[in-house]
Amino acid sequence: MVRLELQAIVRSQYFRSSKRYPTFLNYIVEKTLKGEARELKERTIGVDVFGRPPDYDTNIDPIVRNTACEVRRRISLYHAEASTDRLVDILLPHGSYHPEIRFVASATQLTEVPRDTRPASSVEEVPIEELPSVENDSRRLSSRWLLWAASVLFLLSAGGFWWAKSDFQRSPADRLWSGFLNPSETVLMVVPQAPSLVTGHLDEKVLLNWIKDNPDIAAEDISAITQVVSSLVEHHVPYRLQIDSSTTLADIRDRPVILIGGPSNAWTTKLLTPLRFHFSTTSPLRVEDSNNLSSQRWAYTVSKDDPRSVVEDYAIVARYRDPTTGGMVMIIAGVGRNGTEAAGELARSKTALNELNRQLPSGWKNRNLEVVLKTSVIDGKTGSPSIVATHLW
Repeated sequence: MVRLELQAIVRSQYFRSSKRYPTFLNYIVEKTLKGEARELKERTIGVDVFGRPPDYDTNIDPIVRNTACEVRRRISLYHAEASTDRLVDILLPHGSYHPEIRFVASATQLTEVPRDTRPASSVEEVPIEELPSVENDSRRLSSRWLLWAASVLFLLSAGGFWWAKSDFQRSPADRLWSGFLNPSETVLMVVPQAPSLVTGHLDEKVLLNWIKDNPDIAAEDISAITQVVSSLVEHHVPYRLQIDSSTTLADIRDRPVILIGGPSNAWTTKLLTPLRFHFSTTSPLRVEDSNNLSSQRWAYTVSKDDPRSVVEDYAIVARYRDPTTGGMVMIIAGVGRNGTEAAGELARSKTALNELNRQLPSGWKNRNLEVVLKTSVIDGKTGSPSIVATHLW
């Protein structure tokens, strides 16, 4: 029965597109069924399931914790839609790698009334006047059900009010970064033109030293990276920086990913192409709208007097669940470097985020999002970002 339910879970829409999550869930359930639950420790799972060396550093490589967190979330989504007459529930409690297996009664079992199996001759007769009143009993039952229903409705109403209130109190920044603020998941930040790799939390001093040692990074990209790092560190989210040229699809699958930089970042171009707003592949360089491909209104503009002087730049900020990677993706990218800097400012600017929140309908944090930004450039300095278009799906 447990294995049948396990098969149903891993074949559901929440697991079948991934290899990592079904493998993890199969492993911990089978270990439990075999009476080997004591072996379900982070390092053991990392070695057996993900092929890590026995002495690997679980702090630098939290793949087991990240996977468990996502499996837990996907199981919850599966249970929300699964049939209610299943006989077994498989759960993964918070902070544990030991699955919890619950045997539940089916709807049929709940409605069946057990019959008296004694011989008819042994059944004691009860005088009719001593039998309970069916009418009074039904009224008592109805009253209990009404009381129960009223209690449930009250709790649901109170819970809904609490949820609405807490959602209302979330800042626009928290809404934008929804899906990236889980301290148990390491965010991979892919940046262009950086010749080295950094892991872990970076304080300001370490970040500046890293930037100094990597002069190939544009100053505007550095500004965007700093803004993003500030948001992650503020919520105690671990992250890792990696260059786009050394990043593979396997690196960005099934995990939260942030892409910095526009056409200079190969992964930005690849993942933006299917979306409504993306970068053009022909001159002039611009943000294209799939609904109006002939328009050149969001083009990267240089001065007529000095072609090296940028006058106007555009950018895309996208936050969505990507079907290719299977995880959340945040893109902070400009047509040019000034656009990328402006996009990074949106990630932290209260003014810009409040304006974004004002333009979008309630509940936008739970939907995929694209924002097109415009920025003026004066003497090489990036101006404040202004929102010119948004798209939700």
